[in-house]
Amino acid sequence: MEAFNSNISHYENDSYEYDDELISMCEVDNYKMTTGVCYAIIFCLSILGNGFLVCALTCYEDLKRATNLFMFCLALFDLLFTLTLPFWCVELLHHWVFGDVACMIMTGAYFVGIYGSLILLTAMTLDRFVVVVVRSYWLTRSRRLKCSKVACIGAWIISLIACLRDSITAKAQNAHINTYSCESTDTHDEKAGYYAQLILLFLVPFAVIAFCYTKILLTLMSTSTRQKYRTVILVLCIVIAFFICWGPYHIIIVLMSIYEFDACEHYQLHAAFVISRILAFSHCCINPALYILRGKYRSLLSSLLFCSPELRQSGLYRGPTDPSDSRIHPYTNEGARENCEAQQTNIVELNTLKTL
Repeated sequence: MEAFNSNISHYENDSYEYDDELISMCEVDNYKMTTGVCYAIIFCLSILGNGFLVCALTCYEDLKRATNLFMFCLALFDLLFTLTLPFWCVELLHHWVFGDVACMIMTGAYFVGIYGSLILLTAMTLDRFVVVVVRSYWLTRSRRLKCSKVACIGAWIISLIACLRDSITAKAQNAHINTYSCESTDTHDEKAGYYAQLILLFLVPFAVIAFCYTKILLTLMSTSTRQKYRTVILVLCIVIAFFICWGPYHIIIVLMSIYEFDACEHYQLHAAFVISRILAFSHCCINPALYILRGKYRSLLSSLLFCSPELRQSGLYRGPTDPSDSRIHPYTNEGARENCEAQQTNIVELNTLKTL
């Protein structure tokens, strides 16, 4: 179940019997009840938020825009990750009762959700970088849409390939008498595999995103056009939220591997791990919340909640929500350029007639 930490065991109360007395040697609170309840809350919020986002983007938005397509695929990855949470809740509150096949499927879905989200966030950042910083004449709206489709398909393929090792080795392990847990059985070069995943699927994307957004912010600060800020700020907030949620989790996992973690000796680290894991899992609720903060989607949400008849009007909420399609570069939108030239021609002709 756990990301990159199949080598971490759950410590129960150890005891020894000496002179007919039970002497407790180590008592560790695994916070299973608290974690299970938090997972259930995250599941409900994520299903509602991402379900609304998928509905809004599908029914009331234009998926032929790159940013909307990215957000749609990102919501799908979050939903896939969310669907695994009830299984982990059952494992925490009771034990794993679903068997080996379900363990493999849920582990694969878990990692696909994480890897796919990070790959898409990197692709969204590169898209912003090209539009804002590079400003290529070649990157028209249609070509940009094709690139976004390739990025979405690539995110699914890469995440599926990356999860194969963890998914295949995941099985229902006998933790105690008649008690099972879903864990990886592969112990060969476990740390090497984890560090390779950490570098390729976390640190490298983080470095790319940090570089791109440094250039983007410097470019925006040097220009006077402010209409393009909205989409860039939205993507930036989504990226920051991802690393705030998942960053502490990875840091603590690294510390656990360095200090050869023992829950009895490193109780504070154990508690920090539990908190960081809940924070990491809550990330699937963040993206819908950030997207709904936009005024257009607040109106749509209120209309859906109160069953407004205005939703029956065709295309009521459809419109350009991605300012970069037409405002980042003055010649990116060919139709807008032609309209502008036609208007200028008409003005010149009218002035000529007045002078005659």
